[in-house]
Amino acid sequence: MIPGRRVFAIGLSLLLISAAGSAWGEEWGTIKGQIVYPGSAPQREKLNVDKDQDHCLEKGSIFSDKWVVNPKNNGVRWVMVFLKPEGTAKLPLHPSLKEPAQKEVVVDQPHCAFEPHVVGLRADQVLVAKNSSPITHNIVIAGFKNDKNLTVPAGKEERLQLEPEKNAVKFSCGIHMWMNGYCWVFEHPYFAVTDENGNFEIKNAPAGKWNLAVWHETGYSGGREGAKGMPIEIKPGGVTDLGKLEFKLNK
Repeated sequence: MIPGRRVFAIGLSLLLISAAGSAWGEEWGTIKGQIVYPGSAPQREKLNVDKDQDHCLEKGSIFSDKWVVNPKNNGVRWVMVFLKPEGTAKLPLHPSLKEPAQKEVVVDQPHCAFEPHVVGLRADQVLVAKNSSPITHNIVIAGFKNDKNLTVPAGKEERLQLEPEKNAVKFSCGIHMWMNGYCWVFEHPYFAVTDENGNFEIKNAPAGKWNLAVWHETGYSGGREGAKGMPIEIKPGGVTDLGKLEFKLNK
């Protein structure tokens, strides 16, 4: 190849790579925010542990995970935040998210409480109901499409393939009646569970106008209307910071 043409070809290749990178960044973005409780943070309820107390209470009392609110910033833990398309529309998938990074999502029962309390998984992931404790548990899954009741002996686990649902799926233990938790099964990867400060982040989300749903085990923020989600616009190639989002309590 003539030297001048070689330089031109290299330059053109670099220009195309740069343009492709720019286009890639324009199609996707990150969403983040914080879910906060309105008013004074509620106190966590102490649960009545009336069975297997030697094991269940060996690390102290067990408190409800229903409202876990950080008193320093009113951040609400265990809130599921997810993108919700209109009607039957499908959310575009970022190339890196076509397959889940992890094939399994684990829920354990080490000390008579489900850990984590709320999880999200994609339809092609497996829910592993694990029992790392020395006592027998079971897991009762109650949903519209998912209905299971399985004994999980000490040190064992059950692997469950769940179907996507439009609502949260509750799980509980039929042996220890105070135990409960929730999972969401999605057909897309654009969801997150809030941390101990109420923060969430969803990466590589499709840029544009979408609805963002905010769900807590007491219901959607804003009640029945909140189930539709709040309209947001995701900036291409950057971070869309929604700031503090006050959870609208159901009346």
